[in-house]
Amino acid sequence: MTATANRSYQLSDMYRQRGSKVVLGGIHPTILPQEAIQHADAVVIGEAEGCWADVIDDFKKGRLQKFYHVPEPDLSKFPFPRRDFHIDKALFNCVGLVTTRGCPYACEFCSVTDFYGRRIRHRPVSMVVEDIRQSGSKTFLILDDNVTGHPEYSKKLFEALIPLGIRWIGQSSISLAKDKEMLKLCRLSGCAALFFGIESVSPSSLIGMKKSLKSIEETEEAIKIIQDNGIGFHPSIILGFDTDTKAIFDDTLKFLARTKLPTMALHVLTPYPGTRIYQRFKDQGRIISYDWSHYDHHTVVFQPKNMTPQELAKGHHYVQSEFYSFSSIVRHVPFLLRVSPINLRRILLFLLLNIAGKSVAKYIDTSLDWADNNEKWNSQKIRPGDKVLKESSVSSSDQAHLPFQSLKEGSPYKNDESHLNEENKIL
Repeated sequence: MTATANRSYQLSDMYRQRGSKVVLGGIHPTILPQEAIQHADAVVIGEAEGCWADVIDDFKKGRLQKFYHVPEPDLSKFPFPRRDFHIDKALFNCVGLVTTRGCPYACEFCSVTDFYGRRIRHRPVSMVVEDIRQSGSKTFLILDDNVTGHPEYSKKLFEALIPLGIRWIGQSSISLAKDKEMLKLCRLSGCAALFFGIESVSPSSLIGMKKSLKSIEETEEAIKIIQDNGIGFHPSIILGFDTDTKAIFDDTLKFLARTKLPTMALHVLTPYPGTRIYQRFKDQGRIISYDWSHYDHHTVVFQPKNMTPQELAKGHHYVQSEFYSFSSIVRHVPFLLRVSPINLRRILLFLLLNIAGKSVAKYIDTSLDWADNNEKWNSQKIRPGDKVLKESSVSSSDQAHLPFQSLKEGSPYKNDESHLNEENKIL
């Protein structure tokens, strides 16, 4: 992940100094391979399963290549993971499980399609069932970006899971509420709760994102339908879209109160490298930090349109603190009871999410005192009539803030700029 890239580079450099070979992979090295290779002997671009055997073979023969890339490998050819190491079992003995990869949506702020592509690919249902049986677990976290993204496949998968008697949680699009058959099968297959990216409670933002549900009223009805079917609804909400004003903070709290949701994940908009919003903000001179450690969902790294960065940061802290205050957590308890069946694991998960949410507020940086030329950002707002900030006094330099090497003429990092959003090609 981008927020941990700096630490990964530090560890990589340390091991290379000791004579070890280092291979880096994941979303950040995929988007910025020329940056990553400065701290590694090889970089795997995209999914590793299609080329990992080649990486190991080349390593053994002493001919490790700089870059490896197999676009959209066939999931049916993947070997079963080694479950006997027990490295993926944590709280509740919950085991990670993959059924599909890819996402048909191309959200401006999301890097999933840059990594997995827009075409949804499946593991055969029989392979998923066998993987579950080999794991020896009854509790699973399905890691798909959208477990209901391909309804025909999803229904077959859920039908196959029903006899296994497992419990699982995952991530879905809110359009699940529109498909009564799939919703019923989802619940019968053992789904306890789902993470939903509703993203915003602003109607203007929802329209701009081309969401399947265009109004807040539709979203609220969908939440009720899903919870009435016994599936916990854990929403992800993002603050800081260009349509957001300071009213978005209270609007978000009111929405959460109306929908009686006992948990939520709150983020500040983060322009990850490789996304269209990163390029747009960069072109407009609105990025205020290129230090990847700030790209953590909770630190403001750009100039919002209708408020200052500090106002967005303080608003984020306000919503997080209010929703997860002690008195609010107590009020959330009856909301949990709306979703049946109630059991010890569901209660523990509720408590953990609320305690974690309360602790997150402590780490939200509202000062932004590290920002480049901070005095400008304290007062600058983009007015509705402004198009871009290229000619504005508010700008950020490409030569700022990378902890290892700045983005300047002659830097190997500049080669990554043409790589962004170019279907994972090395140019």
